[in-house]
Amino acid sequence: MPHKIKVTAEEKIRISCEYIAGRIGIREAAAFLQVTRNTIYEWISKYKLEGASAFFSYKRNRVYTVELKLQAVISYLNGEGSLSEICYKYNIRCTRQLR
Repeated sequence: MPHKIKVTAEEKIRISCEYIAGRIGIREAAAFLQVTRNTIYEWISKYKLEGASAFFSYKRNRVYTVELKLQAVISYLNGEGSLSEICYKYNIRCTRQLR
């Protein structure tokens, strides 16, 4: 099994900016960094929500209110978007937090 290459925060920022500016495509970015296209989409979404700070470590985990989580779940169950779209709408960092 091949060893995964860790991508630095600076590389994630650069690729996100390049994609947003239209200078690189998803497939090209994914192949260049040896990651999946979904990973690139996640980075771009995080960058659009939080800017460069999205890729740097936090000292504590983010806490979401019960109301916010409930609104997000209801939106998802009502078919208002995909899991990724709901997370983006409610500023939830990862789809795993709604599964």
